Amino acid sequence: MTMTRNQNEDGASSSKTIKTDDVGSWSYLNHDVLLLVMMQLGVIDFLAFSGVCKSWRSVALSNRKSFMASKPPMLMWIPPRSNNKDKKFCLEDYKRRKFKTALTHSAGMYCIGLTCGYLILFRIKTKDFWLVNPITRRELNFPPAPDDYITSVLVFSPSISKFVLVMLAKKQIWFSIEDEGAWNCVSSTFDFTYYKDLHVFKGKIYTLNSYNYHLCELTLNPEPRVTLLETKILLDEPEHESDIFFPQLVSCGENLYVTVSSAYADVISVYKLDSGKMEWVPFQDTGEEHGFFMSQAGHSAAVKPELWVEPWSQYPRYYVTNGGGHGRFFPADEWWYFPHDCLNVNLLDESS
Repeated sequence: MTMTRNQNEDGASSSKTIKTDDVGSWSYLNHDVLLLVMMQLGVIDFLAFSGVCKSWRSVALSNRKSFMASKPPMLMWIPPRSNNKDKKFCLEDYKRRKFKTALTHSAGMYCIGLTCGYLILFRIKTKDFWLVNPITRRELNFPPAPDDYITSVLVFSPSISKFVLVMLAKKQIWFSIEDEGAWNCVSSTFDFTYYKDLHVFKGKIYTLNSYNYHLCELTLNPEPRVTLLETKILLDEPEHESDIFFPQLVSCGENLYVTVSSAYADVISVYKLDSGKMEWVPFQDTGEEHGFFMSQAGHSAAVKPELWVEPWSQYPRYYVTNGGGHGRFFPADEWWYFPHDCLNVNLLDESS
């Protein structure tokens, strides 16, 4: 390739040829420079960046965990489509940049949850599950549900090197091991009818018992069992319909929390688990600050503000309130998608 520039000493035009054949390709840019550029991108641009060439993809893959961890939550929704067509998956960041892609094999399926960065798609007709990670594109399939579905969570078992889907269904907990095509029931005398969440914290799976909201711990190895932990009662059994609460477990770092919202009042309370005393402590007494991202469809999360620059200013269009002076709540009608989740694995602690 050549370029011609016309100019002599007096400023008059003349011909001079400049060879540009030696100019390096974009693919040979210094990796340190590429990394600096990449870390300034949004998640949507990152996906495009990683597909430019082998060199750029190498930088993206080797640094994507730190990249995703630095990105704030995004809104996610799946527009309704007719049952015979694949659905569209949509992400929108805080700058209102949108990413859309088709979910192959999703015809006749409905998104019923999020776990570890995976969308949980459920086919009502056959009751089978299909999990897909929209960032990594990994897919997992599980057999038809044995009972009415409430919620589920994906974990990884080191002892068998396989993923396990754990499902909460009314008064029972079930689990299915990847590629085995069967569901196994975990015997329990506890009632989970009115609670709709499973949460993984420090390698253990937790849920809450209905009515008295006692914390329950689920272990799968060596024998599947549910253990009722001796925690102080969080809330009394509601006497009236207007007193119904919706607790949801979330965690951040070394701490486990429960957010409690009223069914008919715009009130949200947060409690932190004191693992030493095994009791729930009001969040305003902890002196900490977190952002609690909550969606009506579930899958909430607690996030420390120092993870992002000016984190709360990135969400000016969402309803924000103070929680005891230390927490901020970001409710949304859509789902919240957490980029750091898409590369994390809920690794089970099977030492006990």
